[in-house]
Amino acid sequence: MYRRTQKLNKNCVAMKKYVLIFKTSIRTILERSHLIAKLYNVSKEVKFATIDLDDEDFILRVESTQRNEDFISRFLHLEGHQVAFLAAFEKDEHGRPLLQPAYY
Repeated sequence: MYRRTQKLNKNCVAMKKYVLIFKTSIRTILERSHLIAKLYNVSKEVKFATIDLDDEDFILRVESTQRNEDFISRFLHLEGHQVAFLAAFEKDEHGRPLLQPAYY
């Protein structure tokens, strides 16, 4: 697991938080490490990302301050991987998912 740290500004307005879920073709620990590190470098909105290599769909879960699923999908395709966007959930101020998922 990789987590990007961020500094909090006391005068900062609360940012929206999203959880984006993707099905991927990422199969190895090396691919996972490389892609997540690169994703952090190309998108400042991505705050946390993980890929479940034990899941049959190799689920990528991204916490982001933007609904940037199109960008992430294009990024993974350009890196040579298959990807399918599954769902997006908005999180409340306590980090809990809201009840209504936002599907495409």
